[in-house]
Amino acid sequence: MDTLFISDLHLSTERPDKIELFRQFFDGPARKAGAVYILGDLFENFWTGNDERTPPVPEVLGILRECCRHNSEVYLVRGNRDLMLDQGFSDLTGCRLLGDATVTDISGKPTLIMHGDLLCSRDVKYQWYRKFMETPLIRRLFLSLPYSLRILLTRGIKPLMKKSASGKPPEIIDVDQATVEAFMARHDSTELIHGHTHKPGIHHFKLNDKAARRIVLGDWYEEDSVLVCRDGERKLLRVQEYLNQYKGSE
Repeated sequence: MDTLFISDLHLSTERPDKIELFRQFFDGPARKAGAVYILGDLFENFWTGNDERTPPVPEVLGILRECCRHNSEVYLVRGNRDLMLDQGFSDLTGCRLLGDATVTDISGKPTLIMHGDLLCSRDVKYQWYRKFMETPLIRRLFLSLPYSLRILLTRGIKPLMKKSASGKPPEIIDVDQATVEAFMARHDSTELIHGHTHKPGIHHFKLNDKAARRIVLGDWYEEDSVLVCRDGERKLLRVQEYLNQYKGSE
């Protein structure tokens, strides 16, 4: 069975074609997969809490819930848009929430999976923001606010963060290789899968004299991507391409 990885879907009513693609993916191959991993940034808007009801949230949660009802293993790693996700999301959907850096067995290979924002260590301002937002007191204060106020705050943060990112040099908002290697060494893994940077590709390097590999997932804005792990192979495909292969094999 395939193990599937997707990331940075940024689902929004502004891109209904991607919501339909998401539905086809989770109504089809995801139900037959050994496991599906969503590595963060499921929605375009920031997650405001388990009472979030802004479209397309109810529709997407329903798709995930139905997939999990078919005994599918769906896992989610929080991204920078999902920092407020908690166990309540798992209760709503059946997805299993994973830690920020988790090692899982993929075809017999211990593989480190992350969203990827923690690897961008040169972006000091963002790392400070992330640490601040994850402070238990700040989380409790934010989630205790009325729903309408939480929506107002998160919608206000989004353009500010986009403006901040657009003014930073590309190397600042990309991963830092030394940080990549430190995370991999700490978790005793020679393979890393992550998203966040929207730069899909497979990078090979040496880690403590061992062959290592970093696989970056693509985003779903203009294009889309899925990493298909099958019999020891790793392939980055367009989602529609993978759906066509799946339909052809039925």
